[in-house]
This record gives sequence, C-alpha cells and structure tokens, in this order.
Amino acid sequence: MGMFDSILAAAGTPANGAGVIGQLHSWDQSIDLDMKTADVEQAFLADPALPGFIIRTGQEVFGILSRRMLFTAISQPFGREVFLKRPLREMAAKIDTAPLMLPPSTPLAAALKFAMSRDDELRFEPFLLRAERGARLLEIHVLMIAQSNLLEDALTSRDRLLDKIKAVVGNR
Repeated sequence: MGMFDSILAAAGTPANGAGVIGQLHSWDQSIDLDMKTADVEQAFLADPALPGFIIRTGQEVFGILSRRMLFTAISQPFGREVFLKRPLREMAAKIDTAPLMLPPSTPLAAALKFAMSRDDELRFEPFLLRAERGARLLEIHVLMIAQSNLLEDALTSRDRLLDKIKAVVGNR
C-alpha cells in the first residue's frame, strides 16, 4: 500500500462513488519521449483544448508535458532554436517526471489537497489518474469546478433540510 493509498483509506470513499475523480473528464493523449518537439507544438496548436500529453518510453509513463510548460520553454531566449528540432528527450528538465498519480476512487477534496500541496510551479498543472489501461491526464480546473459544484450541492441540501426542520418544528 502506497503513501496515497493509506491516506485515502483513512479518509474513506463515498459508497455511491459520488465525488470521485474517476468520474471527471480526463485525457489519454500520449506521446513518445523521442517525438520531435516541433510535432508536439503542432499538436497543441491543432487542438487548443488539449492540456498536455502523457510522455511514455515504450509502455512506461515517463512524465507529463503540459501546454504551459512547453510554450514556456520554447518562449525563452533561443528556446525555439534549441528545442523544436530536437526530440522531447532534450526537454527532460521541463517535463514533470514525477507526476502526481491518484486512483480513480480518490475523493475530489482529497485530490484537490494533493494537487495543491505540490511545488508552486506544478500546483496548477495537470496530474495523472490511474486508469484500467494505463493513465489519464486530469486538469486542475476540471477538479476545482467539480469540487465547487459538490460544495454548492451540499450547501443547497443543507438549506433544504433546515427549511424542512423549521417547517416541522414550526408546526408543533
């Protein structure tokens, strides 16, 4: 049992699966570490919604390259000249090689806490969701919206319950 597994076991998972990250929209686009950086840039330009890629060496996950990290790297002085004609391997320092990876049963609140506890430069970067067949990329803003919706639903339910209690108590 890994570090995250023991924390999640202690936190508990909702019995009906509501409010877990496995239900959120995620991405499965992956690329090989030896792919040319220019091709990766073109893929990002072709799909503006694509948040990043899972980088693999063979079948193994090497890390994550987000849109922000790629464009930050190539926008540095001489970045385009240095990186675009070379494989991603040359950008290894810009790739999150130890990405946060959580199981799909992770509650939204726990996932958000794990994500926000990362280093400043990675805090709002996508992270990996362990899937049945490999890994998927989950965007932080999707997680934050889901958590916000869950909180709003909880507050609405509480207000309805309080109204019902007041109606029952008021009828005595």
